[in-house]
Amino acid sequence: YGVWVDEFEAMDLLDCLDTTWSSAIVYIDDQTTKELGRPYGRVNRKQLKSKMMQKCISNGVKFHQAKVVKVVHEEAKSLLICNDGVTIQAAVVLDATGFSRCLVQYDKPYNPGYQVAYGIVAEVEEHPFDVNKMIFMDWRDSHLNGNTELKERNSKIPTFLYAMP
Repeated sequence: YGVWVDEFEAMDLLDCLDTTWSSAIVYIDDQTTKELGRPYGRVNRKQLKSKMMQKCISNGVKFHQAKVVKVVHEEAKSLLICNDGVTIQAAVVLDATGFSRCLVQYDKPYNPGYQVAYGIVAEVEEHPFDVNKMIFMDWRDSHLNGNTELKERNSKIPTFLYAMP
């Protein structure tokens, strides 16, 4: 996961970043770039989880391990109905179920579009990227010039690279 450094700094979470870049860049095509000029960082997920758990514990958060199957919203509270039969009262509900948004109820049809992300951490001997810039979006597809089918597919459904060199 990546974040803008200033956002983690505001939450006293800089110790949860394992790498930072002084800037991020977007490649629109082979000739056009957009320098974002904002420091970006890679999150150390284990450190962040540990810090969040410690903050929860020190602030008296109680944990209940179950799956929420339904949310009932009332005037001043919401009720979380769990798959183990337990009902939990909440002041604020955050639906973190991702693209499926299992718990959100819409009053009209909703099409969120889609974005699929797949990430790996790879150690390589060399790469073509500037190590001082995080590649936020690289839309270039000139590497597909020799493959008409892939080039056409990419023009219909564009893809981009997100790289943390």
